[in-house]
Amino acid sequence: MDQELKTYRFLQTLLFGAFAVILFFSLKLQIFEGTKYYRLSEENRIKKKYIIAPRGKIYDRWGKEIANMRPAFYVSIIPALVDKNSIETVARILEIDINTIQKKLKIEKNPYVSVKINRDVSFKQISIIEEKIEELPGVEVGVEPVRNYPYNQLLCHLLGYVSEITDLELKQLKEYKIGDYIGRIGIEQQYEGILAGKDGIDYIEVDVKGRELGKVPEYRPIPPIPGNDLYTTIDLELTDSTAKFLKDYPKASAIAMNPQNGEIYVFYSKPGFDPNRFVHGLTDEEWLALNNPKEAPLYNRVTMSCYPIGSTIKPFLALGALDLGMIGAEKRFDPCRGGLKLGNRYFRCWKIHGSLNLIDAIIYSCDVYFYQLGRYLGIDNITDILFEVGFGKPTGIDFPQEKVGLVPERKWMERRYGKNWTEGHIFNLSIGQGDMLATPIQLARAYTIFANQENSIVTPHLNKNLNTGSKKIEKKIDALKLVREALSGVVARGTGMMAQVQGFEVSGKTGTVENPHGEDHSLFVGYAPKENPEILVCVVVENAGHGGSVAAPIVGKIIKTYYEINKRLSSE
Repeated sequence: MDQELKTYRFLQTLLFGAFAVILFFSLKLQIFEGTKYYRLSEENRIKKKYIIAPRGKIYDRWGKEIANMRPAFYVSIIPALVDKNSIETVARILEIDINTIQKKLKIEKNPYVSVKINRDVSFKQISIIEEKIEELPGVEVGVEPVRNYPYNQLLCHLLGYVSEITDLELKQLKEYKIGDYIGRIGIEQQYEGILAGKDGIDYIEVDVKGRELGKVPEYRPIPPIPGNDLYTTIDLELTDSTAKFLKDYPKASAIAMNPQNGEIYVFYSKPGFDPNRFVHGLTDEEWLALNNPKEAPLYNRVTMSCYPIGSTIKPFLALGALDLGMIGAEKRFDPCRGGLKLGNRYFRCWKIHGSLNLIDAIIYSCDVYFYQLGRYLGIDNITDILFEVGFGKPTGIDFPQEKVGLVPERKWMERRYGKNWTEGHIFNLSIGQGDMLATPIQLARAYTIFANQENSIVTPHLNKNLNTGSKKIEKKIDALKLVREALSGVVARGTGMMAQVQGFEVSGKTGTVENPHGEDHSLFVGYAPKENPEILVCVVVENAGHGGSVAAPIVGKIIKTYYEINKRLSSE
């Protein structure tokens, strides 16, 4: 009897224990870890399919599309469902490395999220994959909107480009996901927050092989939010004409802007590149070619190239001296005999001018006159006026890449040359050679002081809905008026005569920049009409020679084209 009782109690305890274990794991699975296993189950059954939000379009000032979207094929893979043979097959068809595919698949942490492994795929490649799709578990094809630049190289430096986000960026920018495009350089980068949309999500039920069975009714899809459009100040037709005027020169830049409100009509730099190539993804060879240091097609010269500004500096020295009351318009220094001796050095002028007053010294761009004026002003007065009109600092343009240039003030000279810097450095600075460096956009902005009727320097901008404002320059009205008369004379009878435009009185200044590595650079800054100017143009042509013979006529053609376009559009 006792033995039977013991056996009964043992079985009872064993049964109770088994029940307790079952109860414990049941509670663990259903109560404590139920959410986790439900999620894993749903991830097996339901696939998130992102609906790509189109990027906002970019327009020129007349409403013409300069960046839009086009449909493109893509191939994607669901890591949890794909096998080795499928990856090898897809890699062979797309002609890409297997390691490249596997690297992309490893970045996505959720194995049931589809990962794009190749974009902008050809119709032929898509057709081959579609034929084999039943044999390729986890492989998908689709169509998505991608960025399109219809004018290829013409606006590349202005617009920039988009390309896939990098691994490093993914770690820093939590709002992006693998495979997203992001704006690089130019307007695409500057206005990424406006142009980029927000992708939507579709929830699709799949079978064990990853085949789509249809949408999941209990999950409401999230619609995509398209990016906002952007209207720029750019004139597409004027930019196209500018490119044609510069077609014979391999390296150049041009800016045309409204000197009254800062709207930029032309932002052009060459050589350029085709921004559409970045959408597909560049090969190593293509990337190396774009980074070729000799041609540097990715390099934007408008805001990134720093040059000495040559004789275009002379009107600023004249303005400073007149405003300080150090000289009058009729001031004459020693006559120009083709050069000036300073110690053991002889500083040349480009021709023999004889005795000139200030106005004629600007009109005929006499170096000897400005050597003496620079010495008379002194380094501090020269750099004060240069800083005041915006050299040596960013212009404030709504553009992400901009260099600050250099104004060699006294402290900088002492750091650079110690106590050994001499009047020779001032001579060089007085004609815009030597240490001073400025970008074309800085030079254009500085000249708005002469073209702007409010005696202000105007900050350039590219977004038509942006007002970047201006900075009042406290200079005597008479001093500004005298320099403006001189700039008018430069084109009427001086070194800038080739910038003349029939029917309009153009003002401006030539510059020829000595280049120790080759031919001189050619500069001209001009505006028109003389009274209440509507357009200011700055052109820099590298290795092209004298500013009066190369850059000046190009500026004249741009101004003439601007008025032709506006006349035609106003009559339509």
